[in-house]
Amino acid sequence: MTSDAAYVRAYARALLGAARITSGIPAVQRDLAAVMGALAESPDLRRWICRRVISSPVRRIAEGGQRLAGLVSPMTLRLLLRMAAWNHLHLLPAVAKRFELAVRKLDGRRTAHVVCAQEPDAATLAAIRTRMGGADAGRLDLDVQTNPALLAGLTIRIDDQVFDASLAGRIARLRQALDNPGRAPGAATAQA
Repeated sequence: MTSDAAYVRAYARALLGAARITSGIPAVQRDLAAVMGALAESPDLRRWICRRVISSPVRRIAEGGQRLAGLVSPMTLRLLLRMAAWNHLHLLPAVAKRFELAVRKLDGRRTAHVVCAQEPDAATLAAIRTRMGGADAGRLDLDVQTNPALLAGLTIRIDDQVFDASLAGRIARLRQALDNPGRAPGAATAQA
């Protein structure tokens, strides 16, 4: 059985591929924003998209065509109707998010997820952008959140790299070193 994440990746990839071929990436972005906006405004549409209907694919496509026609371009509508046929419209928010991430990656943009113990000032954010982005600092977006549990400092995650400069992280690493003295950095050289 295929997981929902695999379907989300496949739908986002298909949408991006079709958009690139037709030079329609901005149009698809507008379509997805329109659908997400309609979902936010309409509880009826939200219920319809989130439910899993046991009916024929032809019936799901027809109903999808009625509800979504005029809201999106024909290319995006074709993908949404395919999702309706397979009863996958509940995956639409995740597909939209995955599509946006793929477009950002295609444009060479990255996002640094920054979690600070307290709200950072503009100078701190500029320093983070410069140090983490390097020469491409202008292509690095910051997603900033606060978490007092860090005690002090911050953590930064870019793609699959994590930089932990928090007091809570430092205490956790110190605790781990004290609990496992044989694994502490430098322990092997001290015994030799």
